[in-house]
Amino acid sequence: MRKIRIGLLGLGVVGAELANIINSNIENISEKYGVQMEIGKVFVRDLQKKRNTDIPSSKLTTNADEVLNESDIICECMGGAGTEITKEYIMRCIKSKKPVIMSSKKVIALYGKDILDLCMSQKSQIRFDATVGGGIPIAKVIKECFKGEKITKAVGILNATSNYIYSSMDKKGYSFEQALKKAQDLGYAENDPTEDIDGLDALYKVVVLTLFAMKSWVNIKELSTKSFSSIDILDMKYANELGYRIKPLAIFEKKNNKFIYRVGPCLIDEKHIAANVINNFNIIVFEGSNSGKLGFYGQGAGSMPTATAMFDDLVSVLKTNFEYETDLYEGCEIVTDYRDFRNNLYWRISVENTIGKLAHICNVFAQNSINIEKVIQKDAINGKMDVVLLTNSVDATVIDLITKEFETNQIEINTIIPFFND
Repeated sequence: MRKIRIGLLGLGVVGAELANIINSNIENISEKYGVQMEIGKVFVRDLQKKRNTDIPSSKLTTNADEVLNESDIICECMGGAGTEITKEYIMRCIKSKKPVIMSSKKVIALYGKDILDLCMSQKSQIRFDATVGGGIPIAKVIKECFKGEKITKAVGILNATSNYIYSSMDKKGYSFEQALKKAQDLGYAENDPTEDIDGLDALYKVVVLTLFAMKSWVNIKELSTKSFSSIDILDMKYANELGYRIKPLAIFEKKNNKFIYRVGPCLIDEKHIAANVINNFNIIVFEGSNSGKLGFYGQGAGSMPTATAMFDDLVSVLKTNFEYETDLYEGCEIVTDYRDFRNNLYWRISVENTIGKLAHICNVFAQNSINIEKVIQKDAINGKMDVVLLTNSVDATVIDLITKEFETNQIEINTIIPFFND
């Protein structure tokens, strides 16, 4: 029986969970595929660190070369830090024609084209379904189920941490900071949550999903995000009064060779399926040229969903007997035209409760040819009141002009959020 040694790069929460899944499925894999699978060398940065796995210390090493040289399949569980060194290890595996299972969405988003170009030239197998979707096997669904049509548009909640925070603010009345602390206590957010709350984690997934779903490469250097941390509990309250929910959405569409996108807070109708996805769950809704809208829902945060997806990738490599699959990454288009998603806007503005202030606000909007569809004046607190305005879409340059005009008149723009109308 052929022996397959699995090398692990990293043994953090995902790596440890993956090791546990591998060890508990050795007999099953042996029966199904006729191979004797075992965990070989495991690269770690700290040999003394306590880990939630029973991998013997003799298999741990701080020398990544031992893993790369002594393994038949490499599973990359390096986490978000050290993307350059992770890329280096992956490229070395590809050059030695060893199949690679990846978990780092950031590395794929930043360097994926270089990595896949090398894979194609070397005819070496790589899998990275675990980089997006958590427990949703979205990459496999796309590969198997959308062969006769094009996916033209997608909207989703791709970051479970930010969705947990928004759900806690909406349902429990937590402040953003309180909800973030709770997410960290539960292990849904890192000690440094910057990439989650600033939308970068979701942006990495947009890049990967665009590759999977639209066979296109987008340049992450051309993309930007709106921080999820800009939302206040008052915005949640006012949105609910309007029949909407505020959700941390990723929207992207390929239309007439243009890539239209947004990663940031959006108001979405309370009846929309994505409006009712709460806690640490994700949803991805694709729009196909033939099948229309299809939604995929599942758990997004936590080590188990990612490790499970990686194990599925590992089994896929065994099923193909390490053979290179030619049709997964070839023929991808390179996107060059990027456009921001635009729609009607929600504005929350704070102003002193004095005569003429509201009239001045409306006048500034009129001077900039902005149509105000609704004005909601809230009760004054400590001499200040919130004014909520719903307007048509506005260019960023015009928003900058309005902001400066308001600043000179002690009028504060707290929040500007677009609506998503499906």
